Amino acid sequence: MKKLLSALTVLALATPAGATPRNIVNPGELMVVVPGLEFLGYSRISTVEFCAEIEQIRDWTELTTDAELYSMEACLIEHT
Repeated sequence: MKKLLSALTVLALATPAGATPRNIVNPGELMVVVPGLEFLGYSRISTVEFCAEIEQIRDWTELTTDAELYSMEACLIEHT
């Protein structure tokens, strides 16, 4: 417990006052479940669309091949 508190203290001291986090998340953003990947749970729509784009998947609502499923799964896990 002391190590955790020490680490948090160091982090707090190293962060400049008024600094904003790098990954600002929109709390009102739509969350979706990708069909075929329900076990991953909900993902933000921006993340799903980003993964579909970089994996060159036309329609993330209809993943038809194993390659599409595996690449989309890997991308969502990486960006979660």
